[in-house]
Amino acid sequence: MSVIVASDKGWVVDHQQGIDVSYQVCQKLDSTEQTTYISKQGLFAIHQPFRMDSQFDKLVSKSAKSEDASGSDRKRRKRKRTEPNSGEQQAYLNHQRIRPMLQKATEQLIALGRQKGCFTEPPDDIKSADNNLSARTASRTVGPGSCLREGCRRGVMKAGQHTDNLSVNDSSLDKIDLKACCVLPDIFNTLIDHSSETASVVSCLGGEYLLPPHCCFLMSDYTCLDALLQCERKFDVIVIDPPWENKSVKRLKSYDMLTDWDLYKLPIKLLAAPGCLVVVWVTNRQKQQGLVRDGLFPHWSVCYLAEWHWVKVTKHGEMICDLDSSHKKPYETLLLGQFKATSDDLPLSPTVPDRQVLVSVPCSIHSRKPPLNAILKSYLPIGAQCLELFARNLLPGWTSWGNEVLKYQHVDFYQKVEDNIR
Repeated sequence: MSVIVASDKGWVVDHQQGIDVSYQVCQKLDSTEQTTYISKQGLFAIHQPFRMDSQFDKLVSKSAKSEDASGSDRKRRKRKRTEPNSGEQQAYLNHQRIRPMLQKATEQLIALGRQKGCFTEPPDDIKSADNNLSARTASRTVGPGSCLREGCRRGVMKAGQHTDNLSVNDSSLDKIDLKACCVLPDIFNTLIDHSSETASVVSCLGGEYLLPPHCCFLMSDYTCLDALLQCERKFDVIVIDPPWENKSVKRLKSYDMLTDWDLYKLPIKLLAAPGCLVVVWVTNRQKQQGLVRDGLFPHWSVCYLAEWHWVKVTKHGEMICDLDSSHKKPYETLLLGQFKATSDDLPLSPTVPDRQVLVSVPCSIHSRKPPLNAILKSYLPIGAQCLELFARNLLPGWTSWGNEVLKYQHVDFYQKVEDNIR
């Protein structure tokens, strides 16, 4: 269970445990041997707040300490201050609005987490720290690289791109060679249903990927959602992590971004069941939050319900950066709403609470979000159909769509446990 603590303020979630629990028993398609996989060592080894190497070196440098103590007369170059623009001013005001709640809730959740052994006390000596070296090393894991995105682009260019759904189930696992998807178009633009009771290791696109039990996925460009729309499923919850336009992402080309107008085109009304819970990850930019609340939600026939926050902490329970940092905040935001096909749709029961905080140690890979399945389960009907859009990993019991939906399923992000399960 990935939820370690649940209180009236929110939850403490173990992201790594939420992943690893699905891969205790894994089996290759062409073998009866069973193996356990866990997350790659270092991916969640966040022991100190995030710092640049230069900042960390200064903390541990005796010369820097003595310089600070002596009040050196060495002149420092002053940075030219500029007036904050309107977006920065709005972000500051919003931060001031939620800051007391965030601080109080996080302190309470960390205290409860310590009682459960989830967090330990930080070391007294900064010299014993290594500035999260193992985490930063693990974050450079390449995995499949850009081949998934490139495959989706090629799928868009092909005529007659819709194909029948491919079903992968217990009785036919040994009859389906998923490696053939390297040369056939089946892996792209096709809804793949993996209904096995255990996780599977499949060969595809020149690499190996882990599929959790009872998962379903579609890997395609956002313009190729036919297979998902034609599967005759309506979903009780839809989690959306949009690839927001971002200067850094644009420079690094780490993923394909969508414009605001592209997001309006998402067929939420066709995918959502009556009363569907819609959850959207947003950055701390007020422009994005306003777009979701005042633009996308009304366009999708979604009524706004609540605002939650994900607070990122170290393994010692410290926020990964200063709460008031002007450069980067230690939290991200989720906006929740309910799809109402008609005015007669009943509200969710139990009611989704507002101003909740989710605390977890983040993955060292940028932008990888914690799993929400265990938390959201309390607000969904039994046997709920669950969907994640713009996913880059799979969840057991969920349907996932994205142009890199298998990215973090690549075996490079995992390691085998030596003792095989018999």
